[in-house]
Amino acid sequence: MVQDHDCLRELYMRLLAAMTANATGDTRVLWGELDHALRSHMEVEERFVLPELAHANHAEALALLRQHGELRELLFELGIAVDLHMLRYDRSDELLSLFVVHAAREEQLLYQWIDENLTNHVAEAVTPHAVA
Repeated sequence: MVQDHDCLRELYMRLLAAMTANATGDTRVLWGELDHALRSHMEVEERFVLPELAHANHAEALALLRQHGELRELLFELGIAVDLHMLRYDRSDELLSLFVVHAAREEQLLYQWIDENLTNHVAEAVTPHAVA
């Protein structure tokens, strides 16, 4: 799942480059890819990983779920801006900042916990859903 974060960061950087170049068509396509990939990544975590973490650390699972909600809210708002050709760099940078903080939290806590605690059948269920 750490590789998912790397793929998402790369997609985001490509999106920012398209925005900087004022490439509206590329921006729309890359936004669609990023939106789908990030939502899919969060869905996998929420379906397979966070319920397991909640048994061990309910507060942390809830905090990660809340951050997912914040990310979804920004995705929704920025998606509308993309559709209206009004996406601003500084607003999209807010999404990147939130994602970076969230990804670091997951990489430090959640993914270490996954390696130490998830059963093989849960880990195997997550693997085919990774962002490509």
